Amino acid sequence: MTTIIALVVADIYDDRRYLDKDYFLNQNSYQITEELAIFAKLLKDVHVDHAAYADKTPQQKVDGDLLDDLSMERDQKLNQLEENLSAQYNTRIEEARAAGNDSQAALLTTERENKRTNAVKQIQAEYDAKVKEIASAKDKKVEDLKFNLLLRDGTFKYAIQDKKNNKVYTNLDYEPTEAEIRQNALISVQLPQRKGERSWGLSRFFQENQWEGIIYIPRVAESYSPAFARSEASSEAVIDGYYHRIIDDATYYQSIRERLLKEIGLLMICLIGAVVLFRYLKQNQALEHPLVAKSQSLLRRIPLDVRLLSLLPAGVIYLVFTFETNFFWLPIGFDHFSTLALLTPLTAYFLLYVVEAWSIYKNPESLSQQWQNSLYMKVFSLLRDSFADRGMFFKLVILLGLTIGMCVSAGVGLLALMKSEPIFLFLAFLYSVFYVMFVLPYILRRTALLNRITRGVEQMSAGNFDVVIDAGKTKGKLANTAHALNNLKQSVKQSLDDQMKSERLKSELITNVSHDLKTPLTSIINYVDLLKREDLSTEDRSNYLNVLERKTDRLKVLIDDLFEAAKMASGSVELNIEQVNVAALLRQTLAECDDKIEQSSLTFRVNIEQNKIYAPLDGKKTWRVFENLISNALKYSLPNTRVHVDLIELPDKVQLTIKNVSAYEINFDADELFERFKRADESRNTEGSGLGLAIAKSIVELQGGNLSIDIDGDYFKVIVVFHKFKPA
Repeated sequence: MTTIIALVVADIYDDRRYLDKDYFLNQNSYQITEELAIFAKLLKDVHVDHAAYADKTPQQKVDGDLLDDLSMERDQKLNQLEENLSAQYNTRIEEARAAGNDSQAALLTTERENKRTNAVKQIQAEYDAKVKEIASAKDKKVEDLKFNLLLRDGTFKYAIQDKKNNKVYTNLDYEPTEAEIRQNALISVQLPQRKGERSWGLSRFFQENQWEGIIYIPRVAESYSPAFARSEASSEAVIDGYYHRIIDDATYYQSIRERLLKEIGLLMICLIGAVVLFRYLKQNQALEHPLVAKSQSLLRRIPLDVRLLSLLPAGVIYLVFTFETNFFWLPIGFDHFSTLALLTPLTAYFLLYVVEAWSIYKNPESLSQQWQNSLYMKVFSLLRDSFADRGMFFKLVILLGLTIGMCVSAGVGLLALMKSEPIFLFLAFLYSVFYVMFVLPYILRRTALLNRITRGVEQMSAGNFDVVIDAGKTKGKLANTAHALNNLKQSVKQSLDDQMKSERLKSELITNVSHDLKTPLTSIINYVDLLKREDLSTEDRSNYLNVLERKTDRLKVLIDDLFEAAKMASGSVELNIEQVNVAALLRQTLAECDDKIEQSSLTFRVNIEQNKIYAPLDGKKTWRVFENLISNALKYSLPNTRVHVDLIELPDKVQLTIKNVSAYEINFDADELFERFKRADESRNTEGSGLGLAIAKSIVELQGGNLSIDIDGDYFKVIVVFHKFKPA
């Protein structure tokens, strides 16, 4: 009951302004006046300003000044047309006539007239289109005005006589009586205005337009307007939205006022019940009930000072939650029970404090006993026992004493300055200098070191083993801890790096070896079995040995490429960077591949801009890149096509481009070619290992360059970019 009383009092106090029956009108007068003004303006726009709008032609719908501008623009274009035609044809016609060539002159005249006719039609069509466009925009504007008026049809009722135009505007089927308006209208505006009535700012508007009649807002909005329901633009969501806001707000305000009146009645009933319950408990000695005694025993287990301090936040929470919670609304749901579940224990908690205060008042000795068990006394005992660690304790005490001394020194210095005492001022200054130069740096160094240790440990736990905890020149336990953490971090980092590198290389080998070794190995096994046959001829034996030799060479190349790719992936490749003439290196590679090029049906077109193009590279590794790319072109190019090799020098880079037509359909993404064992020849009829591009890309990227592939249908282009050498 106490909780309900508190909620009722808080709700009545919080919403007390709603008890004024005119509060809604006073609070929303500006909004209502503005809405009425907008509605009156819409009535004038629809019924007066655009009354005969539908009967107007497009030219009549366009404003006069704008129509004049369009006509002037059209006339200027016609004049310009005449000038252009005259300049283009008149001289030629006169020259033809002067030469006696009347047929030519007639032909030119006919051509000029045809152009004039077509151009005039086009200019007129553009003029008509602009007029139609402007008229359509005006139509849309008028339709919007009518639509906005229809939106308010259920909120505003009106019956107006226009004496200037001798017309009547209304959305009512009958003329309402004064009694009906008083009963059903939330707000009404009767003009001419009667004595004591509020015009809501429409008197002058009605007078200027010579209107008489009434506009009112009903207490209950219609669910829809019949006229609006027939409109193609109607929407139930719109009707239920913004334009019933005034009526909905008024209904909401009235519902709050009715709720508050009911709450006042509930409060009276609860107060009477509380008085009756209090008298009953007093007569039956409720404070001696076992439940109350058990609750007091539990409360006393909390230290006295903690109990006193907890009263403030508990009281704040209780007040905030009571005043901010909406409890009196329907339907009853989970929130009501959760509110009671929170506030009821707090109310009982405060009542228990009242009972405890009454018990202490009757037995003052219990206060002294509870104070001995307070948190303050326990902390004091803890500090007293901590004196056992004298070294740490004395350091803390000294620092605390010196810091307090600094505060005292500042106070003494301020008083000495005010009292003009130079001796005390000088002593305070000396102490301040001592504290700033020795004590404060000591504290800051230890604090900074502790913060660095904390941040370092956090980063190490997150996996960042590049962090170094700087202990500086500090000595002591914190510095020793920092050095130990650095050593531990370095050991863990080295161990993880070695383990990751080993696992990566192992994974690459295990995954890739089984992928492409099977075919040559199977062939070797089969041909070895064939060689074991005794009836084998010398010629067949020789052929089989040649096949075995090719397969073993193939297996050797594959294993070499596999180990090269594994080393690239693990990052265990050592580069010998020097200034390399890329042009000479490319020519050397092409020369070494000359036999293969001549044996193929391909034609190589080589374009090297300059004889000397230098870049900081590893010559052997870069040669491997060039050799892999040229070999790929020889293996996968369409027979009897050209291979273009271009080496150009850019302002800060060196770019090699190899372009060829692929002999195989490339129906996958270009980036997949960089995957190990990926080949354009998916049937794997060629001798490639599928590692060439992956190795080449790894070598290029290790040297700070970039290797990319561009595929356009069957047209295959590899672009290699290196950073160019810049002389110092």
